[in-house]
Amino acid sequence: AKESAVITETTTFTVDELGFIQLALNKVLIAVANGELDLNNLARKELANRGLDKQGQWVGFDKANQIHNA
Repeated sequence: AKESAVITETTTFTVDELGFIQLALNKVLIAVANGELDLNNLARKELANRGLDKQGQWVGFDKANQIHNA
């Protein structure tokens, strides 16, 4: 069985899915840990840039920007 990490009571990710965090530079991890970098905000911006809603469904760039910048 693969290891997994429980993020919330209803969300679980495999180690493979979270592997990107191991690639992050130390200074980025430190900034996140110290509240200097908001990963929630960064994720919302990236979803908007991809035209996706909060469930990862394509809604188009304009709608996604409305959703994530509300």
